[in-house]
Amino acid sequence: MDAIKLLQEQLNIKSLTQISQELGISKTSVSLLSNNKYPNPKKMHEKIIDKYGSKQEIIGVESKTDLEELAKELGCI
Repeated sequence: MDAIKLLQEQLNIKSLTQISQELGISKTSVSLLSNNKYPNPKKMHEKIIDKYGSKQEIIGVESKTDLEELAKELGCI
């Protein structure tokens, strides 16, 4: 999904302040990004996708080691 669409979806459910804290950027930057006015936004788009892009959470798995152990238990590897 497009980074700006992801950001706008988050803005529909969260405050500008909360999103800026989650991304570690200023509220002004979030506003500029959401309005497609941020100069050279490539790195910011990467941050947005890393934070809000589609990732599936597996409850109880907090690290790669945990995931590998789970896969072994399930007979996947």
